[in-house]
Amino acid sequence: MAFLSLLDDRAKPKGSRDPLGFELVWSHYGRQVIGNLTTVTASLNNFAVALVGFQWANELHAHLPEHERQIRIRDSFLRYEQLTGYLRHIANETDIMGITRVKRRVDEVNGKLSFGMGADQQILSDQASYGLWGLYSAAMRETGLVRGANRTPTDTGYFIAHEIEKRLDKEQLIAMFMSDRKVQRDDLESFALPYRSAIRNTKMQEQLLHTLMNGHQDQLLQQEMWRVTQAVAKSNTKEMSVPRFIKHVKRRTRQVKLEQRLSSIESVERILVAANNIFHYCRRKDGEPLNAILEALSNRYSYAHLPETMDLSGVPRADILTSILHSLLANNVGDALNHVLELNRVVMDQRGGAPWVEIEGGDTLRVRVQSETTELRDQTYLEEGWDYDYFLGSFIRIANDGLGAGWKLR
Repeated sequence: MAFLSLLDDRAKPKGSRDPLGFELVWSHYGRQVIGNLTTVTASLNNFAVALVGFQWANELHAHLPEHERQIRIRDSFLRYEQLTGYLRHIANETDIMGITRVKRRVDEVNGKLSFGMGADQQILSDQASYGLWGLYSAAMRETGLVRGANRTPTDTGYFIAHEIEKRLDKEQLIAMFMSDRKVQRDDLESFALPYRSAIRNTKMQEQLLHTLMNGHQDQLLQQEMWRVTQAVAKSNTKEMSVPRFIKHVKRRTRQVKLEQRLSSIESVERILVAANNIFHYCRRKDGEPLNAILEALSNRYSYAHLPETMDLSGVPRADILTSILHSLLANNVGDALNHVLELNRVVMDQRGGAPWVEIEGGDTLRVRVQSETTELRDQTYLEEGWDYDYFLGSFIRIANDGLGAGWKLR
């Protein structure tokens, strides 16, 4: 799926993270049930804030030549995001990207605020990449709320943005964030609560919620999952986690294919958890004999809970993952460990780096990227614990807020 290239930049495999390349594995399965959300797009309010900003920035510079328009739209959006961050903090909103800088600047005695591209103005170290512009736009494109590099609202996006802006003093807010003059908290106080009220407007939020949770018109399994989720929200469920959510949906869905896809997610997670357990334990054992590592791992676990067969076609390095699975099912921990380290070597080689862990001289573990805290997990975690959320975490959090389900999230 093309959308895999649009994942949250902070979650993409880099040399310093995701050493087994598992992000591409779990996202492959996650995208089969959730086609638009990412691991960080978990705030309904942030979607509303971003949509108005995209609308206003595009309106402001519609008359400019293409190249200049692209730059000015982005810069104006970042100014808008800075202002709305301050307004939302004053109104006691907490789901703000850049909250640390926003809070410090707003709460600073006699502090003055300005808007722009300077280091003392941006609310994140790289606001364009790690703020709403960079991290929410892909989900909004996939949903059909915006289109193109300029994040131009579609008809649906425009309708929702208009529901918000008609409750705001649009001219004054635009004049404020487009100006180079400095403002103080007192200058913002009168705008804060009206802004919070506008982005929480019931009519708008209901439209935005259903648009996001149904996803693109072709995402039929996600639409079925959203139908079931609304029913679950009306039940007496008190606590919710990714595995509990999957069980609720599987129990209630009328779509066999959705049930099968969720079962695949449950199965592949067990393989990834088992492989992570071995690999990260090895990261604490630099210079130790391989025999001692194998002795610690052998007969410690039962791997009978792992799927006997697993369709891994379509994911990178499926052959190595299959070898890991077969070795664990045969309780051959030595082979499993070798395959896990082989996977790390292949992943790092493809990134132009060295493996984090390897066997030196045939009998000694050599660790380049060590862990000081990793402990072997217990049997229960291997059977029931989760390392990844398959985009379901964001789906659950938005559902909980938008539907007022009152779930205690775990």
